[in-house]
Amino acid sequence: MTALLSLKDNYYVRRLAPFLIVYLAYELIEVAVLSFLQQTGMDWSAAAALQLLGNLLMETCSSFLYLILPYLLYLAALPRAFHGSRTDHLLTTVFFALFCLLNCCEEMAEILSRDHFSFYSRQFLQSPKDTWNHMAASIPVLPVLLGVLAVSAGTTALFLKKLVPPLAAPSAPARAAAPVLACALAFVLSWGSSGALPACTAEYDEIGRDGLFSFFGDLFAVTTLPHLPSIIGPPVLAMGGIILLILLAEYFPGRLMPPACRPSALAHSIGRRMKKALRLRSDFTFWLLLFLAAVLLLRLISMGAYPLMDTTEARYAEMSRKMLETGHWLVPQFDYGIPFWGKPPLSFWASAVTMKLGGINEWSARLAPFLASLSMGLLFFAWPFRSQSRQKAAACFLVLAASGIGFVASGAVMTDEFLALGIMLSMVSFWKAVSGPSVRIGWKYLFFAGLAVGLMSKGPLALILAGFPIALWTLWNREWKNVWHRIPWIRGTLLMLALSLPWYLLAERETPGFLRYFIVGEHFQRFMVKGWQGDLYGSGHASPLGTIWLYGLTMFLPWTFLLPFLRLKKPSVASGESVFPGESSFLWLWALSPLLFFTLARNILPAYVLPGIPAWCILTVRGLWQWDKLHPGIKNLIFLPASTFAVMAIFLLGNGFSQLEYRCQKQLLQSWDGNSPLYCWDAVRAPYSAQFYSSGKVRRLPPGTLPPENGKTYLAIKRADYNRNRSQLAGWKWEAEERLWLLLSSPSGPGNVKTGERAQPPDSGN
Repeated sequence: MTALLSLKDNYYVRRLAPFLIVYLAYELIEVAVLSFLQQTGMDWSAAAALQLLGNLLMETCSSFLYLILPYLLYLAALPRAFHGSRTDHLLTTVFFALFCLLNCCEEMAEILSRDHFSFYSRQFLQSPKDTWNHMAASIPVLPVLLGVLAVSAGTTALFLKKLVPPLAAPSAPARAAAPVLACALAFVLSWGSSGALPACTAEYDEIGRDGLFSFFGDLFAVTTLPHLPSIIGPPVLAMGGIILLILLAEYFPGRLMPPACRPSALAHSIGRRMKKALRLRSDFTFWLLLFLAAVLLLRLISMGAYPLMDTTEARYAEMSRKMLETGHWLVPQFDYGIPFWGKPPLSFWASAVTMKLGGINEWSARLAPFLASLSMGLLFFAWPFRSQSRQKAAACFLVLAASGIGFVASGAVMTDEFLALGIMLSMVSFWKAVSGPSVRIGWKYLFFAGLAVGLMSKGPLALILAGFPIALWTLWNREWKNVWHRIPWIRGTLLMLALSLPWYLLAERETPGFLRYFIVGEHFQRFMVKGWQGDLYGSGHASPLGTIWLYGLTMFLPWTFLLPFLRLKKPSVASGESVFPGESSFLWLWALSPLLFFTLARNILPAYVLPGIPAWCILTVRGLWQWDKLHPGIKNLIFLPASTFAVMAIFLLGNGFSQLEYRCQKQLLQSWDGNSPLYCWDAVRAPYSAQFYSSGKVRRLPPGTLPPENGKTYLAIKRADYNRNRSQLAGWKWEAEERLWLLLSSPSGPGNVKTGERAQPPDSGN
């Protein structure tokens, strides 16, 4: 880490200097040109120039540091052995050229719009066609674009030989700490320039306009959440402060800080004792298990730190709560007496059981998908790795738990985690049955048990997502004889039907029309009809064709950055890897099957990529381990997201979730006494979160209808409805507010004689 602290030949100073010089030069040119065009009479004396430069350093370095974050993350992810390589030169040149192009575009736009680019960009996002026509009428677009390209290309050529200095890269911990320190420093600079804490920065302050939210600066930053700096600022500053304290303690003069008290020595001593207690020989395995445990513990704690959000989480948790309240377990209830035909009941049963054991709260409702995620992680230990099996399995578990979709879905009340568990159980069992010389008969039947789990969590979609890659792999590798003899198809199918078919028949018997809606509507029309209007419980999620591939890339972050570098080679027997041919093709087909299947689907969600994520985890770990044999230390990239999760931990322990805005009624209902009648003005139904946090006591009122006179009464109402009906609600007391909703309590006068009603059943159309 000395490279971070030494100013002479500092690695990051040399790396970032071209970016900073270009950024400041473009800013100075913009200020000079604008002052000339607007004839402000700016004083260009030496003192004025120094003052201007000082303001630029304070006000724009913060946004520069955010703009440079993608490059710092690249340096953190790039293996140490590759720093200074041809690949490093090429990628850094691409980063620098893009940086110059985007900054030149922004400064040119500021000049042409007379420093009103933020205004025009907001207008462009609201009305693209009109704004473009307005700007194109007064701006020579083609000459401007040619000028921007020429300036950007010339700047890139000027600094081309200075982009990658011949210096050794810092250690992995130092490179992981650099983005956090840069982010924290940006907050400090913005604080000094605005005179206020980051939590108090204005919506369009420099920190809120440039760089923080996107690599594209002002163009997209104008659409950001105004409270985002106050949300992420404190944990980033705290983490940056902790890193600085560790660095100071580590490199303090020896006469003031005994070597045994330095953080590295203390960490080594504690690690050695823990390794001995756990009987581990490898330092890498110890840190791997420690990081995995920290991620899982963070997710377990965080599940109760924020409320259930409308609509999906609160709706599914409320249906599980209704199971406990009514004792009706066969078919989930969308509302009292209204069956829910959208999904099978496995995930609802699981959340109902965990709430039965842990109480009616968000943590207990989320415990069920968390346990399903743990089960998926444990299945990695059953995958037939031929060498370092436990270490690789733990690494796969970490990749799953630390990925975007893996971390979120493991604590979200949804059905997708159970579908992914069923498919993973089937795929692992299938591979163990067909690849090994001998396998326990239980694994052969677990293949069908996994399909039953999928049928009971999401429906026949599980048969497609599991059968599609298996069928393609069997045909491609000509393994149909092996697959036919190794898998007990007849008895296994009977087992699968015995575990799932009775519920389908009983559900149809109790609620006629279920099979037609569920099979035809949910499994065909939902995915093939854009904006499908037949959904009885919501609306279709219309998306352009192929959106699932974008979800696949973003949901697997941060590991998506490693995929282009994973040059997987066919394993050999001598390497100790897989000895059965076709393992790579099986994993790739498994990983790609959800993406291929949903490519033509129009109504999709990001969670639809989850069934293929375990295969991506195995491919990532296999690639890192193969690469590590050529360049030792590459597999340490498994610790890449450590600093991100450290910031998340501080965010959690600092009660950061309290600053978020939720689509939830929990905070609003905290002002309700829990016993008085509670009504909600809504044309369809009370929000699901209001139903959950009121234990089903909330009643719907059509807008404009007052509740009956029955002592003290509470009314939840949208702010817009309240403003339109102020005269009708005269005398009602304002108890609480939460985002778009208000909570009122009844006045002493009489109310309307009309009573509240539960949500009416939608037209089934069956």
